[in-house]
Amino acid sequence: MKREKNQVDEWLQKQIRKGINIIDYVFQNKSNKWELYYTGHLHKDILDNFPGRTNKKIFTGYRQYLNKPNLMFTQKKFDEHGYNYYVRSI
Repeated sequence: MKREKNQVDEWLQKQIRKGINIIDYVFQNKSNKWELYYTGHLHKDILDNFPGRTNKKIFTGYRQYLNKPNLMFTQKKFDEHGYNYYVRSI
């Protein structure tokens, strides 16, 4: 089933925003346990579900944590349809 370009998935939008909250939680609490913050194709999902300036704000929200030296990120391909994205404090 192919979605129209302008159709957004509200559930997916919530999951993408929730990912930023999970990363913030790990950062604030210095959690050294791997935490799953997103499942899917994060970059593609952001572009497909947030128009224009909004997707830039979402990318900025993630990028601010990617630059933190005390956070470690990894991803694991779970099948041909996506990845599990993990974060932990170091």
